[in-house]
Amino acid sequence: MAPKKIEMILKMIIRRTCVALIACLLMASNVLAQEMTGISHSNFSGNMGLNYNPSLFVGSPFLYEWNLLSADFFIDNDYLFRKRLSDRFDDVDNSDGSNDSQFGTYDDVSKMNAYSSVLVRGPGYIRNAEKFSWGIHTTLRSATSVTDAPSHLVKFIKEGYDYAPQHDIRYSSDPFRSASMIWGELGGTYGRKLLEVREKKYLAAAVTVKLIGGFDAAFIDFERLDYVVTSADSFDLDVLSTTGTYGHSFTDDENTLKKPFKPRGFGLGFDLGLTYYHKRKHGAGDCNKSAENLKKYVFRAGFSIIDIGAVKFGKQAETYAFDSDNFIWPQIDDAVINSVEQFDTTVSQYAFASPVGSFDKEKLTIWLPSAVAMDFDYCVIPKFYVNASAVIAAPLAKTAIVRSSMFGLTPRFETRLFEASMPLVIHEFKKAHLGLAFRYKWFVLGTDRLGALTGIWDNTGYDIFIGFKLNVCEKGGKRSPSCPAYSSR
Repeated sequence: MAPKKIEMILKMIIRRTCVALIACLLMASNVLAQEMTGISHSNFSGNMGLNYNPSLFVGSPFLYEWNLLSADFFIDNDYLFRKRLSDRFDDVDNSDGSNDSQFGTYDDVSKMNAYSSVLVRGPGYIRNAEKFSWGIHTTLRSATSVTDAPSHLVKFIKEGYDYAPQHDIRYSSDPFRSASMIWGELGGTYGRKLLEVREKKYLAAAVTVKLIGGFDAAFIDFERLDYVVTSADSFDLDVLSTTGTYGHSFTDDENTLKKPFKPRGFGLGFDLGLTYYHKRKHGAGDCNKSAENLKKYVFRAGFSIIDIGAVKFGKQAETYAFDSDNFIWPQIDDAVINSVEQFDTTVSQYAFASPVGSFDKEKLTIWLPSAVAMDFDYCVIPKFYVNASAVIAAPLAKTAIVRSSMFGLTPRFETRLFEASMPLVIHEFKKAHLGLAFRYKWFVLGTDRLGALTGIWDNTGYDIFIGFKLNVCEKGGKRSPSCPAYSSR
């Protein structure tokens, strides 16, 4: 498989992702982070915590919540980094043939992993009752993952096929995969109280069901790739052996920019969650000043399974399979590919001496970025909490988008009107990042990558989150506008 194929497909996905993101930015200027660690575990997270644990909103200290608009942007990798601000604009003349003053690479890494996520949550509603709670939400999402991609292949994609240090060397890769999708969700959440022993125990459960429309998707799944890029006269890609598949749901018969949200696939998704409160204090969620001075609970523990499901693409979807030896793509550095169809037929022609030799079937299935999530929330004193959380990726198929795993430790100060937290997040359990988040009345803003935004350190990714929502809680036995949206305190 040629590196140009990966590059072209990723460019197509990035272009469509940008179209979706730009459309959302035209509606309102806000983006946020994948797990939103600084707000997801708050007792006032509401709609912004549903994607982490749907049961967290059951028994929350508000009767209603309207999500006006919130969004999510996250990107990270372990190979390419952007240099700190102090080094960014220095002239660089690298002996390896590259010339880039903005970015650097970790060349001691043998495999690359990369993740991106865009989530825009539109109008949503939550209703809390004594024994049960329910809600609805609308969401536009985009996610991409690349796992175990060989660094030599990534280096060719970054530097080009004229990258001399890697010429005339036989490279062999272990299995590597990538998946990407843009989709929309219409979801409904139902939760209820399973157990309550007043002042001692409280257990809640919830399930979210999501109807999904898939707009675009692509995947790569290769078990083996042995190749050489030769330097004699021209840069030829000599594929010695390869076994794998790739597929996509887009074709060349329409203008992508005019129809970025045309459904090409449909599916279902589910989230399941449990939340246990130990010594949950009766009245600590009331809308008055005295309730603010009570510990809501001693501790809270949550467990959830998120994004179980898949989207099946048909009609325009195409999957291609390779199990071949010894074919050459001549002068690959000069190859001009103007369309998806042209790429598919070109690769097939070189590999099988037929423009349709690699075609496998007219369908593909992309699985959601499923994961197992856990959190433990401890109330130190009234208004002050410490939360420990973990998300463990649990892909259900080879064509699944892989969610990035993480561990977070988050101290926070929380009242109805105001909240501040400073999460310490270890992405993929390798590198720690410090974040900062705030909530004031109806407005939420934060990041899990404060250093990346300041430019103080080299960084491998970014995130930032923001949201607009309204809460109504019970005050004096009557339902009335209250914090954080309308409080007069």
